[in-house]
Amino acid sequence: MKKQLRLSLVLLAALLLLAGCGGAPNAAPPAQTQAEPIGLDDVNAFLNESAGLGPDGIANVVAVIPHAHIDGPKNETPFYAFVTWRYRARDYIKYQVSYLSCTCREASVNMWQTLYVELTLPSSKDPKDAQIKYLSFDADSTGHYTGGHWGDSDPIPSGQTYEMFKTEYIPFFVKKDAAYLGTLSIIDDIDLADYQSGEGRADYVIDTFAGASVSANNIIRILQAMFDFHAQDSYFAAG
Repeated sequence: MKKQLRLSLVLLAALLLLAGCGGAPNAAPPAQTQAEPIGLDDVNAFLNESAGLGPDGIANVVAVIPHAHIDGPKNETPFYAFVTWRYRARDYIKYQVSYLSCTCREASVNMWQTLYVELTLPSSKDPKDAQIKYLSFDADSTGHYTGGHWGDSDPIPSGQTYEMFKTEYIPFFVKKDAAYLGTLSIIDDIDLADYQSGEGRADYVIDTFAGASVSANNIIRILQAMFDFHAQDSYFAAG
């Protein structure tokens, strides 16, 4: 009797041990559920649906968007920028987008900068016809509000000041469309005749910003990324 009791206890202990280990020693492990990869659409949906952001929230739509960052030696790095504000007017959309331009400074002062830009909604409803209506790293188009922030050095180590960018380089892009921006990669791709076209621009040369190519080139890159984001608006889907 004692021998049977002892055997029963041993069997019970073995069963408890197997249960604690999740099954028999040779049992196949449970199938692992593969998590679905998270994409930007998921991130942006979460941002605009989980809090007070988005069409029905107390703040306008925001988004994370991809862009191709380029450094001084012209190495490209996949990067992200942040559309921190979007407002659709009758025939254009206003945006704020924050991005990292210069990466040559120490991390303690390598701030991101914010571009305020207005992109048109063309009557053709072709995204390639959308134009830059206004852009700025300080005041918005009303002149009453600060929509942007210049986060790069002022002056750049090679001597170019923000005022030079504001006076000579940034105005060049006004009225340029998405199709034209798509032909550019770096400032070297800008034709001098095009750059000097327009009232008061005859003496401007693109080589002025050769030593500030990181800042100048990433303005091109972020405008391209903004045109891509702009093209996703429902206005163009109805074309």
